[in-house]
Amino acid sequence: MDISCIVPCLNEEKNIPAILKRLKGVFEKEGYSYEIIFVDDGSSDDSWKVLKALKAKEPHVKAVRLNRNYGQHVAILAGLEAVKGDYIVTIDADLQNPPEEIPKMLLSVSQQVLW
Repeated sequence: MDISCIVPCLNEEKNIPAILKRLKGVFEKEGYSYEIIFVDDGSSDDSWKVLKALKAKEPHVKAVRLNRNYGQHVAILAGLEAVKGDYIVTIDADLQNPPEEIPKMLLSVSQQVLW
């Protein structure tokens, strides 16, 4: 698997379908094999219900649910426990950062030698 994308979510029921659509579009356009791991960080809205429905019909979607709100960093750590990809990307569910920038970031990383 090329990419594991972790998306921490807190009360994002309305944004989840939109970010999923955009992430899928980016990954499929680039030809990446991928998984998208949504982590519900103790949402009080219907985020978990939305995630369960998407997980049931989308083979690339995984969903993790935390029993209460622990914060974004803990949600990302929970997502890291489920990854299988060679590269890991994190992105917020609120779409403040465009998923369409992910290929540029990955290109930059693949051109660097890390010691």
